[in-house]
Formats: sequence, structure tokens, C-alpha cells
Amino acid sequence: MKKAILLTLAAAFILLGAGTFVRADDDTSIVNTSMKMVIEVDNVYNKYGVQISGTEITTNTTTTINSKNETSITVTTQTVSSEWRGGSVKVANIEGTSHTDGTDDSSSDTTFTITYEYTDGTGKLKGASGTSTTTGDSGTGDNDEKIGTYKTSTKDTYTIKNGQALRTKSETTGESYGSNGTKKGDITQTSTTEYKLVAGTWQVSKETTVSKNTGVDGRSDSITRVRTYTRDGNGVITNISQTATGTYIYVHGLSGKKTLGLSNYSAEFAFDEESGWYLKKEHIKWEEGAADEGTADEGDAAAEAEG
Repeated sequence: MKKAILLTLAAAFILLGAGTFVRADDDTSIVNTSMKMVIEVDNVYNKYGVQISGTEITTNTTTTINSKNETSITVTTQTVSSEWRGGSVKVANIEGTSHTDGTDDSSSDTTFTITYEYTDGTGKLKGASGTSTTTGDSGTGDNDEKIGTYKTSTKDTYTIKNGQALRTKSETTGESYGSNGTKKGDITQTSTTEYKLVAGTWQVSKETTVSKNTGVDGRSDSITRVRTYTRDGNGVITNISQTATGTYIYVHGLSGKKTLGLSNYSAEFAFDEESGWYLKKEHIKWEEGAADEGTADEGDAAAEAEG
């Protein structure tokens, strides 16, 4: 199994290793997250010692707890199946599930699949596609009354460059529901990813994500985030920055509407030796009279070589 290819193809489902680290360092109610990873590998060989297939199962358990002993536990299982194609063992598909439970009775379940297509007769990678679905329960209030549910589905589009499957677009649609099952709103998100060729490998250079939530009563929020990655000559990330534009339509009690623009935005990223880069802080200020949402390019992201 070619690890470099595997990590690139499965970028959407990177699983972090075991460790413990603090995230909410500005909160008196400390939130601690611990992660534990288990990897199980089975390889099959023919009588001449040539590997002809393989399966790698990764289970990642993430537990988050605060000083009030409130917890959530997420268990993600990912199975990578490989087969011999055109000279070597290559990834055939990746599939998995993720389940989360919280002490507030909230829960979510996700299933995902990535399938790779090879040309018959040569075994060369010619395509890839991915899908995922999520269903969730928002839990209950202190009186044990239900809050609501939601569901989403995602389709991923890939581009093949120099034998790598690069996810260039991800489109998500979904709906949220109230406690009695009636529809509350629509959920949409479109992400595009751009790449640069660094140290012989196509690496993510920019991600643009457009997220929108629209309520049946007319309220909505739409925000476009553009995340840029800076890398050294070896392709290692040295910095991450993020900008945003957006519009918020607020509906008050008498069905009046106010349109607010995103007047101030900031994002702070930090690096942890064990978990890597992560978004540490985000500030969003909606203000009436602020500029309307800017235009983001939602077309297919391009891959360009870095000279």
C-alpha cells in the first residue's frame, strides 16, 4: 500500500493519533480532548510472496470533557481496501462510519465512501468519487423535551493529477427539523480546494467554503471563508490564514427583517506537535449597514505548479 497516495486520497478523513491537549485555554471551564487511535492491517500474498490485496482498519476514539464532567465521545472507523492493479497494490476504496454521543442526549451518525477507478489493461488511476451522509439529533433540554434533528448529504468531486486523486469540490445539502418533526430550515455548503505542486507532490494551497443556513421564516446567514496555506520547500505547512465575508438576515418577533453584513472577522490558528494545525479562535461581527457579502469563486478549483 502506498502511504503517500493513501494520505492524499483520504485527506477528508484524516484521523489523529493518541494524545491529550487543552483547547479552551481562555475559558474557566477547561475543555480537555483526548484521542486514541488503533490501526489493524491485513495483507494477502500469493505463493510467490507478491502482495495481491490488503485491508487497513483505523479506529479513532475522541473524548471531550469539561470541568463539569460533561462529555461527548466520537468513534470513527475507517476501512481502506487495496487490490493489485497494473504493477502494485493500490487503494480500491475507503469507507467508514462515525458516531458521536453527548451527555446532553445529542448524537450524530455519518457514513462515508470514496471509490477509485482504474483503467483496465493498465491499472492506471483515472478517477475517484466520494459521498457521505449525516443524521443528527440536537438532544434534549433540561426538562427532557426534544430539541430537533438534522440530516445532510455530501458529494465530493476529484481531479486526477500525476497519479494523485485531488478532491477539488465538495457539495453539501441538508435540512433541520423541530422537535415535532416539522422543517425548520435548509443547510447548504460548497467547498472548493486549490493545489500547488510542492516537493513533487500536489499539496492543498487554498480552500474556499461557502456556508448558508436558511430558516423557513426567512432568516438566514451566509458566510464565505477563504483559508490559505503557506508551506516550505518540503511541503510542510508553516502558517495558515483565513478571511471571510458574509450576510446575516435577522427576523425579529413581529416578522420584520434586518440585513447585517460581516463588518469584522479574524481567525487565529495554532500548531500542536501531536495534533498539528488547528483553528484556535474565530471572531465574527455582524453589523447593520456593513458591506454586503463579497463574491467567491465557486467553480472547479485549479491545480497549479509552484516554480
